[in-house]
Amino acid sequence: ITREADFYGAMDGASKFIRGDAIAGIVITLVNILGGIIIGVAQEGMPLSEAAEVYTVLTIGDGLVSQIPALIVSAAAGMLVTRVVDADEKDLAGQFGQQLFSSPRALALLSVALLGFMIMPGLRVPFAIMGSLAGIVAWQAKRAQDVDPDLLLAEDIAQNSRAADHEPPVEMLLKVEPLAVELGVDLITLVDERKGGNLVERIQRIRRQIAQDLGMLVPPVHLRDNLRLEGGEYRVLLRGEEVARGRVQPRQLLAINPGDASPGLKGMEGKDPVFGLEALWVPEDSRLQAQTMGYTVVDVPTVVTTHLTEIIQQHGHELFSRQQLADILDRVQQSNPRLVEDIIPEPLSRSVVLNVFRNLLRESISIRDAQTILEALADHCGRVQDADVLTEFVRQRLARHITHRYSDEKGTVHYIGLAPDAEQAISNGLHGGEGGSMNLTLDPTAARKLLTGIRDAAEGWRGSEDVVVLCPPLARVPLPRPTEKVVPRVPILSPAELQPTVRLERVAAVSLRNSGGNAA
Repeated sequence: ITREADFYGAMDGASKFIRGDAIAGIVITLVNILGGIIIGVAQEGMPLSEAAEVYTVLTIGDGLVSQIPALIVSAAAGMLVTRVVDADEKDLAGQFGQQLFSSPRALALLSVALLGFMIMPGLRVPFAIMGSLAGIVAWQAKRAQDVDPDLLLAEDIAQNSRAADHEPPVEMLLKVEPLAVELGVDLITLVDERKGGNLVERIQRIRRQIAQDLGMLVPPVHLRDNLRLEGGEYRVLLRGEEVARGRVQPRQLLAINPGDASPGLKGMEGKDPVFGLEALWVPEDSRLQAQTMGYTVVDVPTVVTTHLTEIIQQHGHELFSRQQLADILDRVQQSNPRLVEDIIPEPLSRSVVLNVFRNLLRESISIRDAQTILEALADHCGRVQDADVLTEFVRQRLARHITHRYSDEKGTVHYIGLAPDAEQAISNGLHGGEGGSMNLTLDPTAARKLLTGIRDAAEGWRGSEDVVVLCPPLARVPLPRPTEKVVPRVPILSPAELQPTVRLERVAAVSLRNSGGNAA
């Protein structure tokens, strides 16, 4: 943005100077013509027509000669002004060469214009030579643009490997990026805006959406190519380690079968990288047919960004740093300084408050209303300092948000309930831990039946809204720990976290007498 501002500022000054010089040239020309006619008629005794002819020719000749230095100065000034765009480049000759000879279309138009001047007698040979040279340069530039980008990428990598003296400092190798996406060679066009790639713009929209939904600022996502990946592969890295990997088919669409699509669609078999659903890769001209048959059709950028969004939601608590907590506390302190002073550093440390925020993000609870979260902490921190227990008090204070988060358009929360025997087993397995927290211990058979029942009931839910599991309030903290590995996308709630006016609709009941949930 700074370079662009400098460029337009320099162009504004240059245009004003050139405009003044042009006006002065026109005035001087008119004065010379009128003055020459007056001198020719009054002093030389010429007829008016002869004086006009002679002094007009002399004026034009003098003007052409005087404009040669101005043309040279203007061309030099234009080159220096446009250098502002790439002011960080030190090679001035390389910049001029790139700007003058990088556009085949401009060079082709120049060649046509120069060859057009061949109609002027006496100048055919020079203009023929210059026009031919411009045409040859345009042809060479066009060939350079048509080279396979994969070959160019490989050539750049080979050149970088040979240029050992330009390697980055060793300290740069120690830097760990919070979030990165590596793309295979066939997916590089997704980030090339010149070829219609909009992956960067989509990721920016994801960051804005996450900030609005969860109240967390996602760190910048670094995009880079990886030649060790297969052409249509990509992977997501969290602090330098792979957390997800997917494979797509470039320039095709993914037709996902939601479970009730009609059979008969032809395409390459595949799977949705996000949820593992059965899908087919189909060409663009099969989009309408696939949608008519009940398939959900998405393009390759949507598959990648949806996968990235799911990873951010699953690992958002790991991306929430102490600096982000400090920024939140600073914002709250500007409007309510007493609230922050009553909590930090006594009786709660920043580490405890950070763990509370991370606990909320781990279960996709928004931290956007930070003032309400801190007020809940201030109300209970005098007698409890355990982060898990404090998180439960905060969740109860955020009942309005949680109710709205998991209810449908009619205000109904669809839930998987626990049969009396399952609730009894959970109540018997609860025991107190350090700091007032609760732990859950079940025998292996009961634990297996409970988790299997929750999984089967969640997989059997066919509604478009989210389904939750309702459990006793004391089991709300320990129960998600074993279930998140079996059904990671099914939230565990307690009635204390829902508003009293909400309408509940049970879709299944999990019992320990069998391995699955019973439909309500």
